[in-house]
Amino acid sequence: MVFIPPPHVLQQKGGKKQSPREVAQGMFVVFVIMLGIALFVFIAGPRSNNPPPPAVGYAVSGLALIFGLVAFFAWMHAQSEGDSEDRNDNDLES
Repeated sequence: MVFIPPPHVLQQKGGKKQSPREVAQGMFVVFVIMLGIALFVFIAGPRSNNPPPPAVGYAVSGLALIFGLVAFFAWMHAQSEGDSEDRNDNDLES
């Protein structure tokens, strides 16, 4: 059985470019997941009957570090640029 989504679901974010805030949030989620995997490899790996080689733990930690840096710089970019969707452009003070 194949699920075919309705047309209104396919057209929701079709051509819309992601905002810097969405990129930062996505990279932060990936960073947290990779950090969790790295902790699992270092903590639970040696306790198993067939532990992974240490290079696997270092590789996963390195990937977590890379994604963390990308998330940080994407967050910095989002802070400096701001989202046009989140701002309230109505100036009631004037």
